[in-house]
Amino acid sequence: MRTRLHVLFSPLRLAAFIAAIVIAVVGNVLYINNGGGPDWLGPVSVAPIWACVAWEVATDMKMRRRDRESGGSDS
Repeated sequence: MRTRLHVLFSPLRLAAFIAAIVIAVVGNVLYINNGGGPDWLGPVSVAPIWACVAWEVATDMKMRRRDRESGGSDS
């Protein structure tokens, strides 16, 4: 468990998540200030957050698979 948490909350992942939040806030502020335009800016501004979440889930699944294959009880 300790190793998994260390990997999932590494400095690189934390920096990517903070950058995704900043992009979402800036994108949404621009979207709101432009009166809801361009239409694509609202949904695109949250794409980096979804990318970070997908990266976390993929890494966690890989680590769980590796734990199962090695017979480890660390979950």
